[in-house]
Amino acid sequence: MANLEVLTYGFALTTDQGAFGYSTNSLLTVGNHHILVDTGPASRRTVLYKALQSKGLTPDDIDIVILTHMHWDHCQNTDLFRNARILLHPTEMDYSKHPHRHDYTVARYMADHISKMKMELVSEGDTVVEGVKIIETPGHTKGHISVLVDLNGEQILLAGDAMPDGGTVVRGLPYNIFWDVKDARDSVAKMLDTSKVFYPGHDRPFKVEAGKDISYLHGPGKIEVFNSTEGGGTASLTFTVGATRKVNIDTVQKG
Repeated sequence: MANLEVLTYGFALTTDQGAFGYSTNSLLTVGNHHILVDTGPASRRTVLYKALQSKGLTPDDIDIVILTHMHWDHCQNTDLFRNARILLHPTEMDYSKHPHRHDYTVARYMADHISKMKMELVSEGDTVVEGVKIIETPGHTKGHISVLVDLNGEQILLAGDAMPDGGTVVRGLPYNIFWDVKDARDSVAKMLDTSKVFYPGHDRPFKVEAGKDISYLHGPGKIEVFNSTEGGGTASLTFTVGATRKVNIDTVQKG
């Protein structure tokens, strides 16, 4: 029997001061195995730790960590899980050790650290535990993987940034592409052929209904931003919602 829970929900928000690098981190429990999919950015380290505590767990209780890719907002907290097997794709690991000099999204130092942990390389079709398999979903990055889970007879896909948000279904592309546009498009089509329920990298879990209709399953529908006038001043905030999101194509990994 498998159980899937979100520890930290991802968000697909950008500002004129940079993006909210908050990724979805999911806890998958299969029998006695505690599996964490992605570990998130350092800015959410305490949030992740407290989320584990709320489940009666500590980082030492995690047996397996699966990293969809090696961008800093998905892997910075991997060092917390010292007892876990760390699973990622060989292409992703190779690239993250020697990224393009202008690729600022890859946490190269984490590749060095993970190399000293219980790292294992996985690829298309590999079984992590019974009912949990790896599928290759390149495009966003060269070695991106997603996790396919058989949950009570339903195929659930933990998609990372190959499908970062619900809008990916409509666009047919993730909103950031650092490797290859065709691969990214093919990966989206592959995922939609594989599953109808998705845990995206930067959005709430959703189900694809008839056609391309999105139905969100759970998660926060609002975000609060805090400030104060305690120091004598404050910054104003403007929130703009667009009908579409422009795809950022920066194939720096081909360099």
